[in-house]
Formats: sequence, structure tokens, C-alpha cells
Amino acid sequence: MIKKQCSIIIMVFFVLLFASNCLGEPLTPGACKTKVEAASKLVQSQGDAAFVAINDPNGKFRFGDGTGYVWIHNLEGIMLTHPKPSLIGKALFGLKDGNGVYFFVAFNELVEEKGAGWVPYQWPKPGEENESSKVSYVKLVTHGDKSYVVGSGMYDVTGPDIKKAFPGDPVYEH
Repeated sequence: MIKKQCSIIIMVFFVLLFASNCLGEPLTPGACKTKVEAASKLVQSQGDAAFVAINDPNGKFRFGDGTGYVWIHNLEGIMLTHPKPSLIGKALFGLKDGNGVYFFVAFNELVEEKGAGWVPYQWPKPGEENESSKVSYVKLVTHGDKSYVVGSGMYDVTGPDIKKAFPGDPVYEH
């Protein structure tokens, strides 16, 4: 009986530890960049097979109390992974913010020119109608003959904020 209770306590401890490491990690620009770099390595080595781990709602590519995530789209602007299943398979080049920035086009332009970097744009926060400042870190990754754009972003951060925090990183100018 005591052995069984100890096993349960240990199991609960590891579940909580895992959850706090994944979801408890704060959503910051640095965390977005780190997660994109980690996901990029996985995609580079596994290709499409990496999508399962990246889409795992309880996995290491969800962070910031569940608000941070990594997505992948291709150079044709088709979403390949995203927490919202309704976006997977959708063409996204037509999405633009209130300033007229076609931000998926911008993501691809930046990665094709620089390999990786930041794209500032405006987009409504979940559940809101008004747009807020948002910035996403994106990176071009290849596996075999396929190319992918791996990205992650957050709200309430601007291009100038990123230039201060990451002075060596490219920032898309529109």
C-alpha cells in the first residue's frame, strides 16, 4: 500500500514538474526565439514527422501559460502546424493587418533574404477586436527538398523593442 502511494506521489510530482516547465515558462521574445530555434532543429532532422511534437498541446512548444506556441507554414503560405486546427491547410498570404502589412508575405520575404528574423505587425489579441502590436520570430528551415518557415510571436512588443533587445537580429521594415 505504501509503495503504491509513493509511486502515485512520484508520478504526480513529475507531471507537475513537466507542466510547469512547459507552460510555466514566461512568454517573452527570447522564449519565442528559443522555441523557434529548437523546433527548427527538430524539423531539420525529422521533416514532417516533427509536426506531431510541435502540435502537441502539452509539449515543449507550448509555453507562456499556454499562450505561446510555435507554428509552421511553407513558402507557398500554407499553414502546416498551428494550435487552431482550422488554420492547418489554409493559404495565408492574403492576411494583412490594419496598416496593410501582408505579414505572411513579410515572414517569407525576411527568411528568404536573411534566413531568420523578426516581423512586427498589428493583430487582434484572442477575443478582442482592436489590433495590438505583435512581433514574430521566423526562421527558414529545410529538410530534404522541402522548405519550412518556423515561427512564434507575442503581443505588446514592437519593432523598436526587438531592435533594442536583439540588436544583431534582422527586423522586417515595411
